Amino acid sequence: MWSGDPGGMVRNLVTVLLLLAATTASAQKAIWSHAVGNWRNGPVVYITPLIETTEAVTTPQLLADYRLFFPELRDVVDLDVLRFATPEEGNDSRKVLKAKYDMRKLEVVMLELPVIEDRKAE
Repeated sequence: MWSGDPGGMVRNLVTVLLLLAATTASAQKAIWSHAVGNWRNGPVVYITPLIETTEAVTTPQLLADYRLFFPELRDVVDLDVLRFATPEEGNDSRKVLKAKYDMRKLEVVMLELPVIEDRKAE
């Protein structure tokens, strides 16, 4: 089994490891996301700001983060996460969604990122 070229075996192993590393690295590509809450029937539709994340972050992880950072979303049943390749696409999505829900006569709240206070200033 090992009687062949041991150098070839090492080259093959290195090639496989490099391919695995490249696959893992590509899964870490930066993307942008926002969430929409109460999107089916309101009465108030919540649209979060765009955040930067990576492709490796799962939908359940993003949902948990959105619920953690935005108290308005903690009890929302219909919460959906959208992902985008560029921030421009994400911001366009937010604008289009707001316009669509406004046309349906639903109240739309465009959430803002929470301000993190600097405790050293106190």
